[in-house]
Amino acid sequence: MLSAWMIAGLLITSGFGDEATFSNPPKGALIIVGGGGLPSTIVDRFMELAGGNTAKIVVIPTASEKPDPEERLVSRWKGRGAVSVKVLHTTDRKVADTEEFVAELKEASGVWIGGGSQTRLSNVYAGTAVERELKALLARGGVVGGTSAGAAIQCQTMIAHSKPVPVMGVGFDLLPGAIIDQHFLARNRMNRLLYAVQDHPGLVGIGIDEATAIEVHGNECRVLGDSFVTLVLGTGTKRPLDIQTFSAGKSFTISAAE
Repeated sequence: MLSAWMIAGLLITSGFGDEATFSNPPKGALIIVGGGGLPSTIVDRFMELAGGNTAKIVVIPTASEKPDPEERLVSRWKGRGAVSVKVLHTTDRKVADTEEFVAELKEASGVWIGGGSQTRLSNVYAGTAVERELKALLARGGVVGGTSAGAAIQCQTMIAHSKPVPVMGVGFDLLPGAIIDQHFLARNRMNRLLYAVQDHPGLVGIGIDEATAIEVHGNECRVLGDSFVTLVLGTGTKRPLDIQTFSAGKSFTISAAE
């Protein structure tokens, strides 16, 4: 593992990775938020991608141990301009895998996944009809957004918990080739992400700080919000470890290590 002074030296780099090959990239977008506050620039962009005042939003609050009441969740997103807001929540994996449960997702233009524990999300929804319909939403041009746990869950190789050595889990395969870590600078999670990337050669680590997001189209990413995104390009046979940082408005391309 790298020492603190080596990390500090690497952090001064910035730029673009080599372009990776994504098979059949979706038409839609991801908004992946590092937790903390939600600046209006992030919320407004999510709503724009979801259709503005024609947006049909589905909220998934399952990561929370005690989700907000449904009426509060609905009111919150109606207040942001959505024409329709539905809440999708269960703790029963069998229910999550039914056509009746995912019916609202088939009509949605945007889905928002709240914070809490990404393991709760994974245990209930990963590999079920919910994940399938999220992918279908992206394929037809919709947007999936999430914050904190709702960010971590968007990658199949998921950091579940712990630091500096992470316990890994299985999330949604919405962003191929990447591992997401959230609350990145605020909770000093650099070493955790380095461990995760080191143990999964070929994957790219993306550390997103609080009140900050990436907007993702295929493998093209743009930073939104107040702080920084850190890109960890893992070691491969053809390149050394590379750490890059990006501020709001900057863009980068996800590429896998070779």
